[in-house]
Amino acid sequence: MNAFPNDPHRLDGDGNGIACESLPKGGSIATPQPSPSPPTVLSNPNVANLSTCAVKPGSVYDGDTLRVLCNGQELKIRFACIDAPETKQAGGIEARDHLRSLLANSGNQVKVNSITTDRYDRTVAELFFLRGNQWQPVQEYQAKEGMVWGYEKYKSDCPSWEAIATAQQQAQAANKGLWAGNPTPPWEWRRQRR
Repeated sequence: MNAFPNDPHRLDGDGNGIACESLPKGGSIATPQPSPSPPTVLSNPNVANLSTCAVKPGSVYDGDTLRVLCNGQELKIRFACIDAPETKQAGGIEARDHLRSLLANSGNQVKVNSITTDRYDRTVAELFFLRGNQWQPVQEYQAKEGMVWGYEKYKSDCPSWEAIATAQQQAQAANKGLWAGNPTPPWEWRRQRR
């Protein structure tokens, strides 16, 4: 079942719940059939069943946006669950560079668990990176290192909200990353510049 039948990227072409898998011969995806039940969000995705995608070189714009190449498709990804400082904001370059380093250490390979599509037509997703021989949640790791805020406004679209909120609390208590100072949340920083 395709959990997001209106997703323009149609990452789950055959409706089996696995995004970014190989396209059928000919490179097109069949239009998904309407679902008889409301869409569901995977709360514990089986990461092993998610296809591995390549981070597009030079596409890590900030700490929560990048592009991936997945089975012939290029997707612009907005990270679910978190908000990173903007690059012109204090901590923004550090958050971006931290993410770049994290991904480079994973061979710029990620697994993508699509959640929804945002108003800018980006795929909102949880990402996983290879650390050692285990796939780890990128957003939780960023929060643990004090590089991002948990984005409470969108926590209902975040399957791993509790883990991210806990990781952020631990980073704050340890004064890690952003929490070593008095950071301004990105949503407030953006609002001040409108």
